[in-house]
Amino acid sequence: MAEIEELARIPFRGSLQAQFEMYGRELYTIARAWAHELEMAASDAEAAMTELHGNPWLLGLDAKIKARKVAKRIKRAQEMADGLAQEAQRFYKSYLKQFVEASRGVR
Repeated sequence: MAEIEELARIPFRGSLQAQFEMYGRELYTIARAWAHELEMAASDAEAAMTELHGNPWLLGLDAKIKARKVAKRIKRAQEMADGLAQEAQRFYKSYLKQFVEASRGVR
């Protein structure tokens, strides 16, 4: 399995706070880039499929409906990438709350 180099090069040793912050930032950046790419791909794919000729009696309306259905799969993947970006931000905040603040006695 291929690894994501930007994430793989961050070791979870030493100052975990700094490492987890860096990991969360990198993961967020990657997820946002994926979300943007998938958003663009969905609209481009839908536009390309819409140009395909459908049933002449339906004036191509069937092709537009089918294109929307197919592109919806990419849009769902884009929504997942957005969710990954949100969870990347929550990862570091959760670490701070559960370990750093807890060790200081902050409530």
